[in-house]
Amino acid sequence: MNMYPDIATSYGADLIVCENQFEASYYYHEMRGQCLQKLKEISKLVDEFEFDFSPDSLKIIELLYYDVEDQLSFSFFNLTKEEFERCLGVYLGEVVVRNIEKARWVVREYSLDSSKFLMGIEKGKFALMLPYGYREHKERYPHFRFTLYRDFLQFKNRN
Repeated sequence: MNMYPDIATSYGADLIVCENQFEASYYYHEMRGQCLQKLKEISKLVDEFEFDFSPDSLKIIELLYYDVEDQLSFSFFNLTKEEFERCLGVYLGEVVVRNIEKARWVVREYSLDSSKFLMGIEKGKFALMLPYGYREHKERYPHFRFTLYRDFLQFKNRN
């Protein structure tokens, strides 16, 4: 028994399975739309969160995530923790593509399994794949650290 699981294999375990690139692109397009609709609804309930795709709004939505996670109250927004984390990734992606020239959404075949696909954003040779959004964000970063905003700045500062 291997005490150290293959990270690449475990990462790909939950990726969507599609017959082709077109089907995967359609799936992720629809998923992004659903996430954005959920975030728009959240913005109506939370005065501090402006659903305006501004870089500063990334700070607010991430802070809201930490508050909701601390109180285990994702159900207040009719979301699970995983859905909220997916929405964080989608919102970062939208902020990036709307504010940074030459940044765009991409859907790529997973290198270890040609039937699986992942979604992300890229600018030139720099890419950030976000098929799960910011999965287990609080576990990875127990303290609020402007992670989404810093990821935005990484894209902004790339050539």
